[in-house]
Amino acid sequence: MCGHPQCPTAGTHRPTATRIFLVERHPVVSAGLRSVLAPDPDLAVVGSATDVAHAVPAVRRARPDLVLLGRGPDLDADLAAVAALRRPDAAPGARVLLLRRAATTTEASRILMAGGSGCFPLDLPPERILDAVHLAAAGATLFLPAPTPLRPHPVPAERPLDQTGLTDRERQVLTQLALGHSNAEIARRLTLAEATVKKHLTHAMRKTGQPDRLRAALYAVRHGLTG
Repeated sequence: MCGHPQCPTAGTHRPTATRIFLVERHPVVSAGLRSVLAPDPDLAVVGSATDVAHAVPAVRRARPDLVLLGRGPDLDADLAAVAALRRPDAAPGARVLLLRRAATTTEASRILMAGGSGCFPLDLPPERILDAVHLAAAGATLFLPAPTPLRPHPVPAERPLDQTGLTDRERQVLTQLALGHSNAEIARRLTLAEATVKKHLTHAMRKTGQPDRLRAALYAVRHGLTG
């Protein structure tokens, strides 16, 4: 359960509730997030911190399923924060959602490669924030609103999954990508060399007709590879 003294529904969460940790430097924003999340019995805020330095030891104790990471001074700082939160001595199994926009598909790809599971801005309506949190907790990769390409290019025709000719290993790599894992993490999870992961991913993107990592991840989600 949440247990935070400012949480109006502390003690009412289900035992199977998704455990959420907040990293947000602005107390007003953190309180606002709590007020959105608290009424949902399937979500439990298990802790919070104002910066990553304090968050790392806290998430190790709290063991969250999902970390909501407030916006830092720039994207590079946010990506460094994602990497720190997912270190083996922090919360390597937690999914991390950034509370910011991904302006372009390039930024979205960088978030995925850093180990993030996506992002959304805090100016969304409360019900959409809840939807985003539930989707991420269920294993989806999401970017709200959808980022725009850095430069225009034709949208490839969507190929049905059963017509792609993906090998079992290519499906596994594509699934891990959609779950927000970097190439290094995929290599560790599948006991492969990182160069082999990159090769399988390149083949999977070509076979599915997806031009970049973000679209490949979204393809995997749309076609049910993440469960």
